[in-house]
Amino acid sequence: MDPADAFVNLYDGLRSVPGDKLSDWSADGRVREIEKVVRAEVRSTGFLAEEWISGFPDDQKDFGVLLGLDLALLDANVDTCHLGDRALDYLQVRLEMNGRLNDETGGILVPRRTFPLRPNVDRESLDDFVHLLRIPAYVSLNLQLSRVAAVRDLPRSPLKIAQLPLLAEPADLRWEPDHPDGGFYTVAPDSARLDGRIAKALEVLDKSGAVLAVPPEGCLDDSLLERWREQLRATPRPEESSLTWLLLGTGPVFSAGPAPGSNRPPNRAVLVHRNGWAEPMLTQDKMSGFCFTVEKQKEYEIELGGVKRDERISHDSLITVLESRAGRFAVQVCEDFTRPERHNHLMAMGVTHILVPVLAAPMWKKGWQAEAGQRLTVHLGAKAAVSNGLAITRFYREEKEGEKGPCEIEYPATTLLTAAGPSGRPDEYLTTDIMVKEYQNPEAERQQALEDALTPRVADW
Repeated sequence: MDPADAFVNLYDGLRSVPGDKLSDWSADGRVREIEKVVRAEVRSTGFLAEEWISGFPDDQKDFGVLLGLDLALLDANVDTCHLGDRALDYLQVRLEMNGRLNDETGGILVPRRTFPLRPNVDRESLDDFVHLLRIPAYVSLNLQLSRVAAVRDLPRSPLKIAQLPLLAEPADLRWEPDHPDGGFYTVAPDSARLDGRIAKALEVLDKSGAVLAVPPEGCLDDSLLERWREQLRATPRPEESSLTWLLLGTGPVFSAGPAPGSNRPPNRAVLVHRNGWAEPMLTQDKMSGFCFTVEKQKEYEIELGGVKRDERISHDSLITVLESRAGRFAVQVCEDFTRPERHNHLMAMGVTHILVPVLAAPMWKKGWQAEAGQRLTVHLGAKAAVSNGLAITRFYREEKEGEKGPCEIEYPATTLLTAAGPSGRPDEYLTTDIMVKEYQNPEAERQQALEDALTPRVADW
């Protein structure tokens, strides 16, 4: 029978067995012998004999079969297969074509690409014993997993990113309340102001040395998306440029991605390839709107009538993920990144890289963006890159004790914040200083706002 479908059925039957019992079973000689025989059989024939899963129920035997299948199915992944072993080539093709290893079972089975970054080594659940990731049907129903063609893919490493604020000052955004008594607001870029920046933006991104560009939330709409694509098509990538993918920001975009299910506009992120000709590689809608309280309106100096308002956006639950040779990429827009329930799906999908465009006050190592990034780094092993603009404020002030007493010092705002851990399991608990890095523009105080907004912040990710 099909070994990937057999894996799914066995995994689903064993997933409730506690890790301590599985640990005892894994040390049992019978389990180890079954694992060895099944692995050899499936690697040589490409299939699992029915006899292994027929007969009386026997969870311990099933566990041994599952472990053997898990090791054999490493040959179905081009990154872990053994040269000369060709019996599972058909599963490599299936994975390439369908984005999953299983065929007739529900949900998705794919290679696992992340592991939690905690120092403990005790295996607590079934997932700690296997190299494959089982995405259950309730998650995959709202999941669009797309494999990137080699000609459009990122290099494996190094993964250098460039964050571009693009939004320079408050006038770059249009905030609109729906009616005087409260309820909702919308925010969109001032297209006329941003249109003239795109040529320069592409020029500096091409010169940045980055392979991936990440502007913030609020700097995209249909006209700016078309302007970006025209500029990309009209400007061949220079030989010295490594730029491959561009996440063009977010906003009320209707011309790419699914049609909203209501009359509300989406707040939609769009990721495109540098060539500009192909259709967008990924779109992702913001699912959770930001509630603009009266206090936040005062803090951000946004005029919305002095009443609490929710962001008026569509709430499409579709999650889009790109399977790349460099990792498994997803996007979360601003508020979604701070919601634990939104993290559950990212963890279930084993996402390795999360792009997070935000529209917020200056970021810092103890802010909500850093806290959210750290949670996903520790519990999933993922990396996050958070991109902010300068439309709320370019600088933040901090009180210091000077020679003449207390004084306020002005610092450039952090517009890029990354969260990442080590490549392997750490021996100690990870700290904020280890995981989180902040990136500002050191020349900001000597620049005008527009020049600052068009200066890339570059990081190895």
